[in-house]
Amino acid sequence: MGHAIATNILRHGFPLTVLGHRNRERLTDLVSRGAAEATSAADLARNADVVIICVTGTPQVRDVLFRDDGLLAGAHTGLIVIDSSTSDHDFALEATTALADKGAKFLDAPVNRTPKEAAEGQLNVLVGGDAEVLNIVRPLFATYSESVHHLGASGSGYRAKLIHNFISQANAAVLAEAFGTAAAAGLDLPEFASVCRLSGAHSKSFDRMIPFLLAGDDSGQQFAIRNAAKDMRSYAQLAAAQSSVAVVAEAVHQIYVLANNLGHGEKYVPRLFEVVEELNGAKVRPR
Repeated sequence: MGHAIATNILRHGFPLTVLGHRNRERLTDLVSRGAAEATSAADLARNADVVIICVTGTPQVRDVLFRDDGLLAGAHTGLIVIDSSTSDHDFALEATTALADKGAKFLDAPVNRTPKEAAEGQLNVLVGGDAEVLNIVRPLFATYSESVHHLGASGSGYRAKLIHNFISQANAAVLAEAFGTAAAAGLDLPEFASVCRLSGAHSKSFDRMIPFLLAGDDSGQQFAIRNAAKDMRSYAQLAAAQSSVAVVAEAVHQIYVLANNLGHGEKYVPRLFEVVEELNGAKVRPR
C-alpha cells in the first residue's frame, strides 16, 4: 500500500522523500522514479512539510515515531504527520500529544480498498483529526484516493477503520463457515454461489472471497490472516472500551487466531476456505 501511495504522489508532481521499512526493492523503485531517500525517520521529518506513515499497525507506528532517530526527533512547527496504518483506537491521542509539544500536527487517516485500487489511486481515506489540518493536505490525499471522509476528532479515523474491518472480516469468516457447511451437505457450490449473488448473501466481501473458492484466485482480498487477527483484536478492544456488545466480534477474532495458530497466518483471507477444510475434514474448494 505504501509503495502505491508513494508512486501516485510522485506521479502527481509532489516532491517526495522516502524511508524504507522492510522492502528494499520497493524503495529502489521509488528512487528510480525520482524520490529522494532519507537516512532516518528524524531526517525525513526534519526536511518535510508532511510525513505519511504506512506500516502494519500500532507497534510499528510507535517505533517510527518514538525511537531515538524517529519522527519525533525531527518534528518541527508546521509539520503534519499522517498515519495511514490500521492502528489501535487510543494511539491517536498519544501521537497527537507528543507531536503537539513540537508544534506539529497529527491525522489518523487509514485507507480502505485493496492494493489494486491503491495502484490506481482509488483508495478511500478515513480521517480523524482537525478539519483545518485536513484541508491543508486534501490535495495530497487526492493523489491516491477517490474519496476522503472526515469521521470526527482525533482517533475517529482509526475507530472507523477498525469497525469497517470488523464488518468485512466477519463477512469473510461467515462465508468460509457457510460454504464449508454447504460442501458437507453435498450442495453444488458454484450453483449455490450463483444463488447467493442474487440475494441478501451477496456483498463486496463475497465478490472478493468466492473467486478463490471457485477458481483458486485469492487476489481479491490481499490481506494476511495474521493482520486480520490483529485488527479483530483491536476491534474487540474498541468495543469493550465503549461498553458495546461484542459477542460476534469475539467469535470472529478467535476464528482468525485459530487460523493463524494452524499456520495460515501469512496467507490471504480468502484462504479461510482451506482452514475450514482442515477443521471439517471435508473438501470445500475444488482442486
